[in-house]
Order: sequence, then structure tokens, then C-alpha cells
Amino acid sequence: MTESKLPLMIGIGSRIRKSPYYESNLKYGVTGFTVYNKMYLPTGFSDPSKEYESLINDVTFGDFAAERQIEVSGPDALKFVRYIQPRNLDKCDIGSCKYIILTDMDGGIINDACLLRLEEDKFWLSPGDGDVILWLQGIAINSGMDVAIHEPDVSPLQISGPKSGKLIQKLFKGEHDDLGYYKAMQTSLEDIPMVIARTGWSGELSYELYLQDRKLGNKLFELVYAAAEEFNGRVIAPNIIRTIEGGLLSYGGDFGREHNPYTIGLGRLVNLDQEGDFIGKEALKVIKEEGPKEMLVGIELEGDPIIKAPENFWTVNNSDNKKIGRVSRAFFSPRLQKNIGLAIVDIDYADEETKFSVATPNGDLQSVVVSLPWFKAEKDTNLNYCLLYTSPSPRDRG
Repeated sequence: MTESKLPLMIGIGSRIRKSPYYESNLKYGVTGFTVYNKMYLPTGFSDPSKEYESLINDVTFGDFAAERQIEVSGPDALKFVRYIQPRNLDKCDIGSCKYIILTDMDGGIINDACLLRLEEDKFWLSPGDGDVILWLQGIAINSGMDVAIHEPDVSPLQISGPKSGKLIQKLFKGEHDDLGYYKAMQTSLEDIPMVIARTGWSGELSYELYLQDRKLGNKLFELVYAAAEEFNGRVIAPNIIRTIEGGLLSYGGDFGREHNPYTIGLGRLVNLDQEGDFIGKEALKVIKEEGPKEMLVGIELEGDPIIKAPENFWTVNNSDNKKIGRVSRAFFSPRLQKNIGLAIVDIDYADEETKFSVATPNGDLQSVVVSLPWFKAEKDTNLNYCLLYTSPSPRDRG
């Protein structure tokens, strides 16, 4: 007699941290979790295509607390932040946010992050999956700099979609209508302390509410839920379709420490001419001069609609059946009516219109390199029209 197979599940226990919005996730029908930064991160509340339609047409919100914040503070905070990453921060004023990459001594990428400057000597880093806090604490020990590095009580709740401006307007009674792109400021909502920022990882106009009291997580979730009903709001998880369309990268999947900023198209975040030193500066000079050996590209894949994301990297082969790269994420785009994906391939195969084969669990699929992103960034809140507006453009990183 054959035993029936039980569905695969992720075990919920005390070892992995639950977010302040965990009970709200359960209440509103979360269908699964993954582990991200040693926290439970929702993977869905309904079909990804339904969540996608709400994201591009209305307004969505969800638990992004797994973006565990790292606070860098002290007299040498700015000096330290300059040292750990290669972007020039001369124009990073208080209230500014910057997209940065953290590099190691060989130019490899430790992680990417959103940097928020909250005070003269206080910054938050909102990183991808990984032990960034340990890396930074290790650097600080022998740096000779007067800095303190710890994890504050901060838990982002993300609001995204063309109507997100209207939702923020309603929640805060117009107080933050003039909040600029990639700007942040301290605020509160019904005595719930938080920082509001025009940041996010969604592919659409986004805000993040950086809750500063985890005991009030479910209260904040309910306030947003009630206000969002007017705009057809939906609770969602990070959406794979929209982030691929926007070319928004995920550390540990789309790229890792074995890659450098030039490989993944983020050379603009490396300023080799600035006077100050930073980790990996000499190595990145050599990498830039020699040129990358491989490149992250967008691809379109033939075949039936891909409705299940890769569980492992899919191998990319040339016409001689030689491995030339790997696909990290792929899915069917309803708007494009195409399968699209992200791949890192040998530099000789990175030009647009280059064709190759991708080995998938359902057979080999012919694929072609295209430019990234499929949709450019929308940075305008467009408050006068966002009740009707359904822009096809994503937002990018500042």
C-alpha cells in the first residue's frame, strides 16, 4: 500500500523570529512562508497573478519586516558608512535615502541595501537576506571609528501600487503629500511611532512605514487594511512577476558574493574617483579596467506560461550544449504575454538578441536576451489622478 504524500510545509517554531505583523498575516489568509533574514516572510495570500493585478492597478500592502534594520550611529557614523560601500555620499542629507551595495576586499558583493539618513550621526540600513549586521560589527571592531552598530526595533510595512499615494494621503490626512522620492522622515499614526519613506521593493510606486514599536504591529496593519478598502486594497507578499519586470534584484538568488557591481549592472553605484577609501576600492579598479567576465541580463523564454518559479538555478547552454550561465528567476508576465526571467551569462552571450537554451524541469526552452527593465520607473505620486491611473512603469532604486 502506497502512503499518500503530505504537502510540503515550513515548520513554525521559536527559533525563527516572527514579525510584528505575524498574527495579521494569519488573519488575512497567508498561504505560506519562507525564511528571510532568519524571519518568517509571507510568500503569498492568493494566486501571484491576482496579487500582481492589484499591485499594478490599485494598492497593496504587506509584511516586509524581514528587511531587518541595522542602525549605525555615533560621531563617525558617516565616515563608517562611506567606508563600507563604494557610492559617493556627498549629497546624502538628513532625510535622504540611497540604494547602496556593500563590497568586500575583492570587490564581491556582501549585500545590497537601502540606506536612510535619519540624523546627522544616525543611519539605518535595510539589507537583503544575509548576516550584514555581523559583517558590519566585525569591521567596526578594528576600524578605530567611534560607531555603535545594533538592530533597532524597526519593522517595515510596505504599501505599493498606483493608488498608494491616495492611501498615504488618507492615512496621514495629507501630511506627507510632498514626501519626495527616496526621502524619509519621522512621523506617527494614531500614536504609533514610525519613519515613513518613499522606498520599497515592488516595481510600483511604494512607501514603507518603518514601525518603531513591534507591540503595535497588528494595530498598524488593521489601520492600513481599513483605509485601503476604499481603493480596492489587497494584502500581498513580495510579487515575483512585478519584480522581474522591473529588474529588481534579490541578493542570494539573482546575485551573490561571487559577483561584483559591474556584473549586475550597478557600476553607477561605484565611485572610484572619490578621495576617501572604501572596502574593495583597489579590486574594483582592476575589475572595471579588465571588464566583467559575465553579466546579468533579462531574457524572454519560449514555451507554455511559467507559473512556478525555479526552485534551483536553471542552466543556460549555448548551441554546443556548453554551460554559459544560469537563470535565477522566471515567470509568465500577464501584461507582456511572455515568459520573462533574469540570468547571469558569460559576457560573450550578454548582448541583446543573443539566443541560447535554458534547461528547465519541463525541458529545454529557447530564449533570447533583452534589455532591462521591461518597464521603467514611476517616481511621481500623481495624487490628482492615481484613483484612475494604472501606469505600466515600475519604480527603481534611488
